[in-house]
Amino acid sequence: MKIITIGRHSSNDVKINDSKVSRHHLQIIRDDAGNFRVVDFGSTNGTYVNDRKISGEVKLSYNDVIRIGNTSLPWQSYFSTDKSHTRLSIWLIPAVCVAATVVIILGIALYLNNEPATTTPPPPSTPSIVVKMREENGVRYIPAKINGQELNFVFDTGASSICISSLEVMVLIKNGTLTENDVLGEERFMDATGRVSVGMKINLRTVTLGNRVLNNVEATVVENPNASCLLGQSVLERFGSYKIDNVKGEIVFE
Repeated sequence: MKIITIGRHSSNDVKINDSKVSRHHLQIIRDDAGNFRVVDFGSTNGTYVNDRKISGEVKLSYNDVIRIGNTSLPWQSYFSTDKSHTRLSIWLIPAVCVAATVVIILGIALYLNNEPATTTPPPPSTPSIVVKMREENGVRYIPAKINGQELNFVFDTGASSICISSLEVMVLIKNGTLTENDVLGEERFMDATGRVSVGMKINLRTVTLGNRVLNNVEATVVENPNASCLLGQSVLERFGSYKIDNVKGEIVFE
């Protein structure tokens, strides 16, 4: 059994900085059979499950949305397994097998050296992707899709990863395009101002820019539901280069 307490006081397992949240607001329980329950502690402003106010103890389904005050809780992540502690078992190869492998490799190398050289055709070039951007108060926004959900992202070369708010996560969970298997644990991330924050790390199955689809992209979830979505280095590093054309209002990805 695992119990997570949530509220405004620092003694809770999850502290929420929201004036409409009680000091000790609620707890979420996962029993040994894997079933979830939420218990409201008689909070001042109440606990809402799928926009319905609850009282006492209520059973939860994995796709349920919990809201307290102005905050939607990414409660599923509180019970995720931290995969960063996984260790791989490695079998040691006997020395005699290593020696035999070396002999085989040397034989192949000698054979290839005696073969006439062949010309390998260069791989086909990947066409450039042109994405229209809009600029607002000096901030560049570009459209992209995550797991099929279209969002507007701040083009942030200083962000270490793609970042989305807890509100977008709730939408993905409700649509069935994000599950507990996509939760990777916690991560410290840095934005363009150099500020380091802690957020939940998830795997986005697809990120689509123009007609290019990127698979299995790591992203960071920030608790603030009003936070801007950032298109950071976990996406940008998948491209060879990019350039900004301020005259045409475009970003060209190579």
